[in-house]
Amino acid sequence: MAMKNYTAYTMEDFVGDEDFRNWVQGRGDSEEFWKAFMETHPDKKEMLKNAQQIILVTNVDDEHIIEAEIEEEVDKFLRAAGKINGFSSRSYPGDKILKIWPVWLKFSGIAALLILGIFLGAYFFYADKSPLLSALVINQMAETTNDSDNPLRLILSDHSVVILSPNSRLRYPSQFTGNSRKVYLTGEANFSVTHTSQPFMVYAGEMVTKVLGTRFVVRAFEKDKKISVQVLSGKVSVYSEKPSGTVNSRELNGLILTVNQAAIFEKGVRQLSKTLVSNPIVIAKENKVVNYFYDEVPLPVIFKELEKGYGIPIQFDEQNFEKCHITATLANETLYEKLDLLCKTVSASYEIVDGQIAISGSGCD
Repeated sequence: MAMKNYTAYTMEDFVGDEDFRNWVQGRGDSEEFWKAFMETHPDKKEMLKNAQQIILVTNVDDEHIIEAEIEEEVDKFLRAAGKINGFSSRSYPGDKILKIWPVWLKFSGIAALLILGIFLGAYFFYADKSPLLSALVINQMAETTNDSDNPLRLILSDHSVVILSPNSRLRYPSQFTGNSRKVYLTGEANFSVTHTSQPFMVYAGEMVTKVLGTRFVVRAFEKDKKISVQVLSGKVSVYSEKPSGTVNSRELNGLILTVNQAAIFEKGVRQLSKTLVSNPIVIAKENKVVNYFYDEVPLPVIFKELEKGYGIPIQFDEQNFEKCHITATLANETLYEKLDLLCKTVSASYEIVDGQIAISGSGCD
């Protein structure tokens, strides 16, 4: 990133700065720089926050619009806002704000003009702490669509990180307020949610995923017959809502998912079930199951180490398998490959039931 004198920047300068815009929109690798900049220049935090809100609320589809038309409409708006706020028709600070027009023109259209009007109104009232127009700016919904072939990284206002998959769309507030943090997903995204007292809720079709702070993946493409949630760490609550969207509609049936568990919502029958992720990961980093040589070790001991290593309940008849002694090396295989190997050795089988592994077999004589 080019060396720039950011300490002398105004809010309009930050809005127009390509490096800053890329950081706000989750592109590039400058996150550490901006975190360090805010820590060393706390006097710039409020300015950066306002610039970030401007960028987020103008993240809409481009439409053709003539610059003169924009300036004319905004000039009218500024004068009206100036009169409401006590400015004379000649003393409103429109010239200062109009400096950012080249940036707006590049990234906005008719829809952005309307959003900008709301923001500009809030700008005038902000000095007087007007709660009405400040709330209008804060509650504006931004929308990001990933039309590329690569994942797109977004940073939300609470510092949660979203990796948006190709052909996916996310709607989110420019600033989270109230008792919850709500976002709306079409497609697939990987969420790393910052922990706060406000629950973070992902609405994807008829399914809602609710967490306080953790990592999970939601897949909800409109063409798919299923919606899925996979938990990478922590715990999430998943439930389906009534399609009517009536007031006070409650969850039809809910599930609690922990690491390596997943939820599947069947759209056709509106049924929610619990299973496991496609490739469970080891959560006990120092557990021997990662790479360990077993020499005549009772099978129940190995099952218990797998259960601890992956955090997945494994149901089996301990007495039935206690005479089964295993000699094997479990290294880089997936969990399912390990289970296949162990079960084949003792003529047993396993199935996934309600987010758990159930093993059955006649055991060893």
